Amino acid sequence: MRLFSPSLLASLTRTFRPRMVENLTCAVGHAVSETSMPPPPEFIEHRIKIWEKLKQEYDAFAANQPRILIAITLADGNCIQGTAWETTPTQIALGIRKSLAESCVIAKVNGQLWDMDRPLEGDSTLELLKFDNKEGQQVFWHSSAHVLGEALELFFSGHLCYGPPIEEGFYYDMWHPDW
Repeated sequence: MRLFSPSLLASLTRTFRPRMVENLTCAVGHAVSETSMPPPPEFIEHRIKIWEKLKQEYDAFAANQPRILIAITLADGNCIQGTAWETTPTQIALGIRKSLAESCVIAKVNGQLWDMDRPLEGDSTLELLKFDNKEGQQVFWHSSAHVLGEALELFFSGHLCYGPPIEEGFYYDMWHPDW
């Protein structure tokens, strides 16, 4: 069994710098060995299988999309070129300034919230949102709640009830048969 699911590792990687993720994984590995953890709820394996199947289908779909030049209009009105199904908001942010890429939580593409590592699909308007933006906060708290939820499932064998973000933070209620 993996210590972390692909979705949790992706969240950690987006949230923390790569070196911090390595240290976090190492620290968690030392603090909690697989033998000291309760067995995961049965639905975890099923959930991971569904994720892997859907990810494989999406990757096959994306691989067959045409790689054409696209115009990306930034919030300041500047227009840059990218490649459909390859260029990501993270790459655009890195091209502007590394510290910008490190501080962005989410992108907005054509008015729609968009994962920073999801490739653009065509001509786009692009906004890069940081935590000081209300939508950026909501996305960060929502993602953080899911990380918390997965930890509750894996480390406490909890069954999630209600969550995740609230007006100024996040939480998750859980149920446990022995509590």
